[in-house]
Amino acid sequence: MPESPFYAAVESRRTVRDFLPDPVPQEVLDRALDAARLAPSSSNLQPWEFVIIRDPAIRRSAEAACLDQGPAKTAPVLIALVTHRDTWRRNRDEILRTFEGRRPLRPSQASYYKRIIPLIYTTGPFGILGPFKRAFSRVASLFKPTPNLMSREDIRIMAHKSTALAAATFMLALRAEGYDSCPMEGFDPWRAKALLDLPRGAELNMFLAVGQRSDKGVWGDRVLLPRDWAVREL
Repeated sequence: MPESPFYAAVESRRTVRDFLPDPVPQEVLDRALDAARLAPSSSNLQPWEFVIIRDPAIRRSAEAACLDQGPAKTAPVLIALVTHRDTWRRNRDEILRTFEGRRPLRPSQASYYKRIIPLIYTTGPFGILGPFKRAFSRVASLFKPTPNLMSREDIRIMAHKSTALAAATFMLALRAEGYDSCPMEGFDPWRAKALLDLPRGAELNMFLAVGQRSDKGVWGDRVLLPRDWAVREL
């Protein structure tokens, strides 16, 4: 890889399984979290929430929900990364307020956020409109390129993809600061959701263990699959 701070962070980032007990400075955590907020997201709706678990009792329950994995138990900081499927109206309205505070709203901005976004994200009670929207999109696609107007499950997938982009940005920012992380998808989603008192439409995307790696934190050299399995050209 070329020699640059970015590629150095990418190369040295590893999934760390055991952490030193040393605390993570708040200013480091804040910078990494602010970097994560710059991550791209679908329609810039930023459907994520980073929940930093401070309370000792909640922390112990979170470790149990993470199946008592080593990273969850040893990291000085444990963060729950939450995906929100149903915050699009609130976030859309804030985006519009921001646009309108800068300059008169462009017709394309007004059309996209006031008409297209509700069309895509509205699925009706119990998601009843979703199958019809997907069917309409599929039939229209037979005649011309057509976006998926999205069912509730499609929106859920979109929100998780956007949240994962924020997680990746956060982990690289931590590494650029000299700190490490471990993303954990192995957890009890029902216990975790109850523990964090999440509303309907919110789900745990992952837990993130954060700190500095110990001598036994990295389990051997990387294993990368062949490049031509991951990259192809047409």
